Amino acid sequence: MNHFSNNFYSAQAKGNALYAQWASKYKIGYPELIVLYALDTMGNLTQKEIREGFGLLKQTVNTVICDLKKRGFVTLEACKEDKREKLVAFTESGKLYAHQIIEPLLNVEERVYKKIGY
Repeated sequence: MNHFSNNFYSAQAKGNALYAQWASKYKIGYPELIVLYALDTMGNLTQKEIREGFGLLKQTVNTVICDLKKRGFVTLEACKEDKREKLVAFTESGKLYAHQIIEPLLNVEERVYKKIGY
């Protein structure tokens, strides 16, 4: 591995640790944070899109989605392109729940990006 690779992986690990700490602050698991983040920032997604876009395992995403559905935060509907896939969408209470966790995180991200010049 070259110097760039080491720096990249080190930064990625530190970033993941910060997101894990953020999840802990709100007393949720890291996978739930990532699912909420995905839906809050990108809108309705399939479980496959969440898995592939955010690097979570199939069973992990399914478990989080089932829990959020049971709590009344998301609904599932058949995807028009592929009936086997379900589109995950926030309910109104789900939007409020996610927003209170994700909005402050996005503000922190924005400050970090400005600091490093993005």
